[in-house]
Amino acid sequence: MAAVVALLGALVGTPAAVAADDPHLTRFYQQRLAWEPCPQNMQAGTQSPDVTQPPGHEERLECARMEVPRDYGDPGNRTMLVQLIRLRATGPGKRLGSLVINPGGPGASGVNYLIASGSAFARLGKQYDIVSFDPRGTGHTEPVSCGDKLAPPPGNPADDTLAAKEKRINDACGRYSGGLLEWVGTPDVARDMDVLRAAVHDDKLNYLGFSYGTKLGAVYAHEFPDRAGRMVLDSIEDPTKNNWQTALAQARGFQRALDDFAGDCLHATDCPLGTDARHAQDQLRTWYQQLSERPMKVNGQTVDETTYVYALREALYSRSDWPALRQALAQLRRGDGSGILRMSNSGGSQAGLPHRAPARTAGHTAGAHRTPARQNGQDDLPSQDQLALRAISCRDTSERYGAGDYPRAERELTRASPLFGPDIAPTLLDCYDWPVAGDDASRDVSAPGAPPMLLVATTNDPATPYEGASHMARALGNGSTVLTYRGEGHAAYTTGDPCVQGYVDGFLLDGVMPKPGTSCG
Repeated sequence: MAAVVALLGALVGTPAAVAADDPHLTRFYQQRLAWEPCPQNMQAGTQSPDVTQPPGHEERLECARMEVPRDYGDPGNRTMLVQLIRLRATGPGKRLGSLVINPGGPGASGVNYLIASGSAFARLGKQYDIVSFDPRGTGHTEPVSCGDKLAPPPGNPADDTLAAKEKRINDACGRYSGGLLEWVGTPDVARDMDVLRAAVHDDKLNYLGFSYGTKLGAVYAHEFPDRAGRMVLDSIEDPTKNNWQTALAQARGFQRALDDFAGDCLHATDCPLGTDARHAQDQLRTWYQQLSERPMKVNGQTVDETTYVYALREALYSRSDWPALRQALAQLRRGDGSGILRMSNSGGSQAGLPHRAPARTAGHTAGAHRTPARQNGQDDLPSQDQLALRAISCRDTSERYGAGDYPRAERELTRASPLFGPDIAPTLLDCYDWPVAGDDASRDVSAPGAPPMLLVATTNDPATPYEGASHMARALGNGSTVLTYRGEGHAAYTTGDPCVQGYVDGFLLDGVMPKPGTSCG
């Protein structure tokens, strides 16, 4: 039957690689995408009418919707439409098909990322159509909804512990998105990517994934090893660690990056941290305590200890942000919290940067975790991308930590990092009493039949520690090569380092793999 399906596909001019083992999937693999100019309000995660597109590529942006089964085990039932976006190739030379990009998260919009950051892939875009998408549950692809406001706690508000608040959030998600939550896990998104591969007429999937996108790419190779093409994974999630282990590794990683920042600051003439390493660490912790006890107000917004940790965290994603952090801390020393507020709100919005997903516990973003703010007696829900992150992450794990686990989590994580540990610890409660079961299937990334991948890892990456790359290479079991960037920050390809970009572009454009042990920076 499969041969008949493939022959029929060839006769009607659909992609040669229909690759539908189930004939009920044939119509999805053979669909024709209706690409057209993107709507002006196409900014994922919002319905804003204002879209800022960097000059030079907006006229090449096209959007389409791709139909996929909600449940691949029952493709004849409900379907969903995945929002796609592409930048058409610019070069007159040889076309290499499409390069699919995922900016991380999970919960990040690939559509929004390509709108903001398409110019970062200019060289690759000469021979590839650069394609991205909003994974199911995010952006414009059936976004997870948990209502508009979180209902107030029943009974005595004093009994509304952190765990109880997480349960109220999760109960709301079950009420509003219960029918969707089972189908937003990474293995289903990987299957969507295979439909996308066929829909853009590629026999193999060429792919560049950052942060969580490395997990997605690895799961794709596990599910479809014979359809994996040239794949680059940058800032590797460690498939050998569970949520708790990942949280500890990231607390240590962010603390190490903060220590590096402080050491660098002490050599600058405008450093507000003092003159020695011990005093610098004491000062950083003192500001945390002061903002916890006496938050500031800046233009009606609160600058508290959480805002402060966010600002530190955002600056640690890129060494180029360190001067701005020094300036913000100097302002804070003078009693001005405006710089801290500005940096705290900057998370991943800069063009060319993938979605910043710090302090992730196998998908959970500690930086995205805030105790909901209270307004008019009600708690505000987390943002839509934070809810999507929660939904995808909880579907991808069987771990369910509760109130009884929290004291130990807070103790161990605070020991690993006095500043970042308390911010990471609450994320271990994100799946507390989640409405649908999760499983650990997405941690299996073995793909011995897939071609070798290029794995890019930064030695001082705070969010995805360096050792995760070697663990991923062993887990894949396909001879993948690790390219080391000796430096600070997250997502080495976006740092602008010509060495890293040269090797990545050389592999994606020419198929040339760096020699084992190659490093940059």
